[in-house]
Order: sequence, then structure tokens, then C-alpha cells
Amino acid sequence: MVLHGIFPPITTPFYADGKIYFKKLEANVDRYSKAPVAGIVVLGSTGEAILLSDDERREVLKTARDAAAPNKVLIAGTGIESASETLRLTEYAASLGYDLAMVRTPHYYKSQMKPANMLAFYRTVADRSPLPVIIYNFPQATGYDIPSEIVIELAEHPNLIGIKESSGDVEKVRKMVERTRHIKRTATVTE
Repeated sequence: MVLHGIFPPITTPFYADGKIYFKKLEANVDRYSKAPVAGIVVLGSTGEAILLSDDERREVLKTARDAAAPNKVLIAGTGIESASETLRLTEYAASLGYDLAMVRTPHYYKSQMKPANMLAFYRTVADRSPLPVIIYNFPQATGYDIPSEIVIELAEHPNLIGIKESSGDVEKVRKMVERTRHIKRTATVTE
């Protein structure tokens, strides 16, 4: 199956006291499951993943998986600051039956985000991930914008299948498309 279609990111709803409103999460996933969308993104930036504990992230992933229609492609936001923690959450998502992992760029140590370090991070994750990986670049939130040259180089990795490019830089997107047009990827996902 070629990965195409609309994949809305779902929010993680909360009670006023800050606890996760799991029944509302289930209802939202059920509603999206009945919509004519290809799949759902769980724990993206609107999923509040950065604000959740590891246990909460895991419970959100499980709740969403349990509530989703079996024919929807599920993308798990699994990016954390370290490759090892990213892989732990990705492995958990895979064990639940998620189809893809969306991994945001690490950003806390911005001065250390040199090209070699970013390449090593994504290659480590892609080498060991049980799921195909989508790079998630969201510099408005992370303060770090992964350079197009790094993305172009990473595009050669067989387990990196795409990018969610949220910088808004159309010229950057044009350059990445032009320089990776020859690369074709397929991923086996839920049918």
C-alpha cells in the first residue's frame, strides 16, 4: 500500500485538573474512525506528547489503538530526546499494532544538533525501529529546523519513509522533493 490520504492528528483531551480524559479520547478516535480519512496520528504536537509522562504516553497509545477502526492506518508520535527512549516507545507502539512511527527532531541541546549528530540519531532510530519512520520537523515548537541536506541524506535509509515538514519553508520543501524524487518507498500497513 502506498501511504496516501488524510491523517488528522488527534488531541489528547484533559480534565480541568490536568488528568487525561480517556473516555473523551476513545470517543474522538471512534469519531475519526468513522470519517473518510486514511488514518490517525496519535501523540503528535496536538496530542500533547511532550507534556505527558512515559506511562501517560503509553496509555494514550493503547487507548487510541483499542478505539480505532481496524482499517485505519495508525501513526504513533514516538519522538523523545534520546534515541533509546524513542525506540522504547516505538517498540511499544509496534507491539500494540501501530503502522508507523513519527519521530520529531530532538531539540533540547540545540548547540549539539550538528549534522553528524542528527544523522546518527535518525539512523539509529531507523536501523532499530520495528516500524517505518516518518521524520517530524516542527521548528515553531522545537526551535530546531532540520536542514534539507540532512533530510536528503536520510532519505536513502530504507526504513525512513517520509517527513512531516512543518517549517512552512516552501523552497526547502521544493529542494527536498527535487533531490529525493528518485527514492520510492512502500510500507505495509493495516488494510
